Amino acid sequence: MSCPSCKSELVFPEGYDGEAVCSRCGLVVNHQGNGHKFVEFNAKMPSNWGSEDSETLREWLTTLRTVSCQLSLPNYPYNEEAARVIRQKSHVLFRSQRFGKNKREAVTALMYLILREYEVMRPIKEICETLALDPSMVRKYSWEMRRTTDLGKRFTAHDYLKKYGIGLVKDLDVLVSAEHVLAALKRRMSGHPAALAAGAFFFACKSHHLRISKDKVGQAFHISGRTVYTNAHRISKLLANAYLPSAPRAK
Repeated sequence: MSCPSCKSELVFPEGYDGEAVCSRCGLVVNHQGNGHKFVEFNAKMPSNWGSEDSETLREWLTTLRTVSCQLSLPNYPYNEEAARVIRQKSHVLFRSQRFGKNKREAVTALMYLILREYEVMRPIKEICETLALDPSMVRKYSWEMRRTTDLGKRFTAHDYLKKYGIGLVKDLDVLVSAEHVLAALKRRMSGHPAALAAGAFFFACKSHHLRISKDKVGQAFHISGRTVYTNAHRISKLLANAYLPSAPRAK
């Protein structure tokens, strides 16, 4: 199957059910196939839009989807994180005439920053070659986008949870439960954010009766299994003492 516009090859990335995207011009072609999708999670995804969303937001999210597809990036977490930033900073991004005239370059610059946040080092030159864009323009936009979105800050426990937890479970409810635990912890528990995320994740797995070893969690989060178990135990004690009434209790 080739692109009806430029006759180039079409790509079918994971995460989009039957959606084909031209590898050269970025044209999105609807095609009924048996691709992968996350039906049960779609309603929660920032990249999906509804009737209440503006036309400008839809254009940005459509451009983001096209760029992600051409770069063969998974929908979660990179595309969804970029969509979250677009929604959160829409009042600033949409006022920029420079970004508005060159959405593709602006979205590419944003995706480049998101990848760096998740320690995925893809050079701007390689990204721009894939997308047929001017590297100097995307690099210039990335500098402005960094100031606009405040990207480049230190990873939080929530960031580590999204980065490493998604590859360990198929049930997104486990990650949601772990997010709730981290939100409830706030400043009541100190430690490295990766270790806190791993402890919250392990605790959520146990709460959902999922069999997963502390060593496997530790390997994914790049810490020791003992640290995972220790933090999960600390969380359990806080819950037992009713310091975190809003968090789910372990059974």
